[in-house]
Amino acid sequence: MTNTAAPRGLAARWPTALALVTIAGALVLIIGTDREAEFFGPAVATMAGIYLMAYAIGRPWTAWVAFAVLSAVASVFHALAEAEVWSVEPGIGMTAVLVVLWLWVIARRRFTEPTFSLETAGMVFFGAITVLVVATESTTAIVLAGLGWLFHGAWDAYHFRQNTIVNRPWSEYCGVIDLAVGTSLLIAAAA
Repeated sequence: MTNTAAPRGLAARWPTALALVTIAGALVLIIGTDREAEFFGPAVATMAGIYLMAYAIGRPWTAWVAFAVLSAVASVFHALAEAEVWSVEPGIGMTAVLVVLWLWVIARRRFTEPTFSLETAGMVFFGAITVLVVATESTTAIVLAGLGWLFHGAWDAYHFRQNTIVNRPWSEYCGVIDLAVGTSLLIAAAA
């Protein structure tokens, strides 16, 4: 006789388990460097971009692919800035990527769908937070980045509940990370 029961405990919450590993890496960066705004500010736009890319493609599971692609793009922006090859801040670069992804949504004619307005508002909101992180001083920038992560955690929760744009494992994974990293950034700013 085979066991057909649903997985229990952490096995059923594999996105949360994976998020805990990712959070550990983020905490190493927050504790071990003095570059929280620089590293975590552009990620606010990156997270919004993941949703836009999955929306443009029209397949919720592609959020995982978008995560890999946009993380690589952000890493290239950071490497170019670090090498002083390109003078554009990574946060500004990732915000520009948001606009390109939004134009892709339009090119795919997804603008007739009811969720288009919400996704557009998310792009504007998270893009604005990212630009503000770049434009402000260190402590304020860290606070803004932390708030951006927390707001994105709420974004994930909404999408998890609605089961739209991205799949539930993605919104669970991202939401757990966002809440932990956002809180950690606010604590780092207060320290």
